[in-house]
Amino acid sequence: MSAESSRVWLSGAGRAALPGVRWGARAVALAAAYFLVATLGLRYASIGSSISPVWPPTGLAVAALVLLGPGYWPAILGGAFLANALTPIPLLAAAGIGCGNAAEAVLVAYLLRSRASDHLGLDDLRSVRLLVAVAAPLGALTSAAVGVTSLGLAGVVSESGLLSSLGLWWAGDYLGALVVAPVLLTWTEPAGLRIGGRRALELALLLGGAVIATALIFGTLLPASFLPRTEYPYLLFPFVIWAALRFGPRGASLLTLTVAVAYTVAGGGPFVMRTVPSTDRALLLYVGILAITGLVLSPAPAHRQRAERALREANASLRAVIESSPLAIYTLDGTSTVRSWNRAAEALYGWRADEVVGRPLPTIGHDREDHLQLRERVLRGETLRGVEVSRRRKDGSPVTLSLSVAPVYDAAGQVTGMLSIAADLTELRQLEVQYRQAQKMEAVGRLAGGIAHDFNNLLTAILGTTSLLLEDLGPEARVRPDIQEIEKAAKQAAGLTRQLLIFSRQQVLEPRVLDVNALVGDLERMLRRLIGEDIELRTTLDAGLGAVRADPGQLEQAIVNLVVNARDAMPQGGRVTIETANAELDQGYVGSHTPAQPGPYVLLAVSDTGVGMDVQTQARLFEPFFTTKEPGRGTGLGLATVYGIVKQSGGYIWAYSELGRGSTFKMYLPRVAATPETLAAAPAVAPLARGSETILVVEDQEEVRKLAQRVLETRGYTVLTAADGHEALAVAARYAQRIDLLVTDVVMPRINGRELALRIAAVRRNLPVLYVSGYTGEAIREHGLLEPGVAFLQKPFTADALAGKVREVLDAAQRSG
Repeated sequence: MSAESSRVWLSGAGRAALPGVRWGARAVALAAAYFLVATLGLRYASIGSSISPVWPPTGLAVAALVLLGPGYWPAILGGAFLANALTPIPLLAAAGIGCGNAAEAVLVAYLLRSRASDHLGLDDLRSVRLLVAVAAPLGALTSAAVGVTSLGLAGVVSESGLLSSLGLWWAGDYLGALVVAPVLLTWTEPAGLRIGGRRALELALLLGGAVIATALIFGTLLPASFLPRTEYPYLLFPFVIWAALRFGPRGASLLTLTVAVAYTVAGGGPFVMRTVPSTDRALLLYVGILAITGLVLSPAPAHRQRAERALREANASLRAVIESSPLAIYTLDGTSTVRSWNRAAEALYGWRADEVVGRPLPTIGHDREDHLQLRERVLRGETLRGVEVSRRRKDGSPVTLSLSVAPVYDAAGQVTGMLSIAADLTELRQLEVQYRQAQKMEAVGRLAGGIAHDFNNLLTAILGTTSLLLEDLGPEARVRPDIQEIEKAAKQAAGLTRQLLIFSRQQVLEPRVLDVNALVGDLERMLRRLIGEDIELRTTLDAGLGAVRADPGQLEQAIVNLVVNARDAMPQGGRVTIETANAELDQGYVGSHTPAQPGPYVLLAVSDTGVGMDVQTQARLFEPFFTTKEPGRGTGLGLATVYGIVKQSGGYIWAYSELGRGSTFKMYLPRVAATPETLAAAPAVAPLARGSETILVVEDQEEVRKLAQRVLETRGYTVLTAADGHEALAVAARYAQRIDLLVTDVVMPRINGRELALRIAAVRRNLPVLYVSGYTGEAIREHGLLEPGVAFLQKPFTADALAGKVREVLDAAQRSG
């Protein structure tokens, strides 16, 4: 083996041997201590006419095995054997006594370690009962039985003295466990009741007083006439009780040991009787009662400390819960004086705790009558839950609360105050108003969309018929001006329905990626002419503005409507400002602006210096047909149209205004990471587009179907008609010649336009389709018609618009074919 290997082996062996060395050292020290205490105990077992009622080695052995573990029993056996071997008794008897003492210590230690509480400080009644009533008597009986039997077999004790020896032995060991073991266990227990400073001085004075009292009582220093001698022992009980209640098991055990060992056993005092056994029995009884009294009362301080600690922890926990509560929690006495005020109450009302505690509730001044009624009900014992009330904060602003109030009772069951829990409903109520407004706008939008669809069908027939009439009439016809007035009124009605569709977010849009700055720049000259010379137009445009996806025509209309609205609010002139900027809507903003979503947006704001609006006007601002203008000056659809355009573009709009301080409309449109498109001018529709192809027209509205047939036939087309999808399939099946175009309504009973086109395409491949509808964006999207390359014509349309769109689709099909 190499030197390095040897060092490693020796190091490992040393570490392995270390616990054994430690155990051996402790065992030798314990055996020596037991031998010394036992030798002194045997030497002073009999003092004059008295026998010591306490066998200290038992207490030492029990305490040692409880603290170190029952595995140290050989040390007790060795120490006991050596102490008894030095006496005149035979060695076998000494060995038997050693075995009995070791068995006693192991049994008591096992019971205490396995059944006692987590620690062994004897500061709870369970541990005390286990020691006094179970472990100590059983252990003492074991030692006494083995020891007396060994002495009897060795002839040291006669048969007639076995029973009395057994009793005295049991009593001495029992008291040794009760008097000595608690001192060692409690004073080596780190979790015991702390004694320091003034308390240590108090304990020293108490022990000194007990020693002096013992000397006076048992030293026959007091005259015989002071008290009957049989009553002297009771004078020591106040000392033991005081020590137990003030210092717990440490004080009680130390005082009992001092009295019992130092003086009581030194001659017997008033217990000296004619015979040694009778004296010993009196001493045994006295010391036992003294020790048990101290042990039973000693858990009281620890129990009180645990109760106080638990109470402090409960109070701290309750205080932490109350302070951490998101709800305002405060208590009042019967006169509405504030007793407690948590942090949430500070945040809710604005007053700090030091400003209100001990003073009347500060909110009473604003709502005194309401508060007094609530207080009267609660002081009668009534509990109030979820009462909605209005109060004022420190800054005077109103706050809506959900208030729950419960009576506070004292120990006698009398109501002494009130516990109040308040939740702030202000934001919730504002959100409810916004939600109800959004619901109302949604319902009005659905109604407007349905009405616009029906009007579109009627207006299609009117506009188409007037167009045909004007084509047939000469320029000098007498009725031509009348028909032109009809056409003009129909177009105005079509404009109104278009605005209704925009408001209801059902207008068919053609979104593009837009540069809003460029859009505003293109509109600026027209807007200046629109507002007049007495109104200044300013633009503040963010050079780094992001792009948005929106219909350029609709967004232009929104800006124009807002500028016109601003112009009308400034009859004496003023200033209109158009502003653009990038904006990030965070959770804090969207939380108070339902139903906005967080994310990147482009802000487009239009502000004026006009007359402003009150709160009631702002609540109805975007409702269709709501206007503050005099009759004949507005339809009430301008702002409703703006609202619909912004909503259909995925954005949000809010108005901010005060009477006499102007208004600001802020539109937030979702920002997109794309390059703005260049907008191309729409191609002009040929006014008299003609053809000779065959067209299948499918329309469930008879007047529209007949109009389409007339328009197309007058322009040279062959027209097949059908009132629904089933009829169209039958017509397509019967007609043997070529069909060049399918013109179909989108929303029809039984078979919709999309399904009809797919079914006809199965037998007539590459048949182009032109969809028409009086329904709008949502309905069209549901049928999948807003895809690139799908031809669509929105009702109402003129004869020229229909003819031009038909020609456009046919020409595109010919080019692609």
